[in-house]
Amino acid sequence: MRDEPVFDWRTIGALNAVSTLAQVGQFGIAFVMLPVWLAQQGLDASQLGLFAASLWLGQLPGLALAPRLCQRLGERRVIVLGLLCTLCALAWISLLGWPYWLAGGFLSGFGLGLRWIGVEPWLYRIAPAQARGRLVGFHETLIALAPIIAPLLANFFGMHGQAVFWIGAAFTVAALLPLALARAPVVEPAPQAARGPWVNPLRQAREHVFKQGLVIASVGGMIEAAVSGLFALFTQGHGMTVNQTADLLAVFGLGGLLMQYAIGWLADHRGVGKAALVCALGTATVCIALALSMPYALVVAAVFLLGGFITSFLTLALIASTLATSGSMAGNVSTMSMVYTVSAVAGPLLAGASIKASHGDALMWLTAAAASVMALLLTWWLREPLPAGPVQPAGR
Repeated sequence: MRDEPVFDWRTIGALNAVSTLAQVGQFGIAFVMLPVWLAQQGLDASQLGLFAASLWLGQLPGLALAPRLCQRLGERRVIVLGLLCTLCALAWISLLGWPYWLAGGFLSGFGLGLRWIGVEPWLYRIAPAQARGRLVGFHETLIALAPIIAPLLANFFGMHGQAVFWIGAAFTVAALLPLALARAPVVEPAPQAARGPWVNPLRQAREHVFKQGLVIASVGGMIEAAVSGLFALFTQGHGMTVNQTADLLAVFGLGGLLMQYAIGWLADHRGVGKAALVCALGTATVCIALALSMPYALVVAAVFLLGGFITSFLTLALIASTLATSGSMAGNVSTMSMVYTVSAVAGPLLAGASIKASHGDALMWLTAAAASVMALLLTWWLREPLPAGPVQPAGR
């Protein structure tokens, strides 16, 4: 008898399609474009910061509960539940007003967390081991299309009406179609999922590479959530139109898509710490430039670079978690994701308070300061050699 594994390429393709479509509705619309829409409804900096924080706060219980729900209900049902949560959240926000929008943001984040854990462990478990790194890179490239597609569509159909909600709902519902083509997983869920995702980060912080990953995750989450959630207030402060804001958000996503290979190559050849140091210094430099007066063409170029640098922080943090020798890889990755998400809750709150107290440029100055702190901490730890070994780009 032949013991060679037979890979379910139909399911692999179907799950990649599920993530690609769902990410447009659950992240591209909910996390990127809804804050722009809400800014047009008159929310001030503090209110917009609270809404952006509610999105990330809702993701936390989704990430925490999804492993047990997958074991009890199955991955497919958990994914469907996550998509339904997003549809309910979009309907809730479109029909109600402040402060009920916060509940909608929480529900939207919860649905994304469920879908994330429902899809990715299922996908990577059935993937060929010898090609898993390439599959991760391909998957992350596909979902990086979301913050590009969503602003372009929202700009095309208009930001002042209900079009943004219909776009989000359409992509979320469309994700159910490829999900129906995926075959039920043959292998049993990993035992780590039954025990829950938490691994004590303080115990592992003594490990050099994991300690670097914690710094990248804790600062990077705050930066990404603050910039994506309050970018519309920055552009308003510079007199840009809502269409220009949508275009710049698409450019931001394009930078995150096209620069990831270069950042991954740098991490492969120079280590996670040095790659993160480059991204932190680049983020600080670009944010200072954006806070100053520049022609629109230079703003476009700067936002492209900013998208590439900021998007890399979660990728690099998760690479660091896979290099840690203590603890299970699943536990390490889950811990890093949770640290990133907790930090992302705080980012919009701090940025919203700073903008309300001063000006839209405070978003860029705060981001530059946070990136500089990350650079200083990484420079301190880079005095010690990193463990050698190849790494694969990974992460959301």
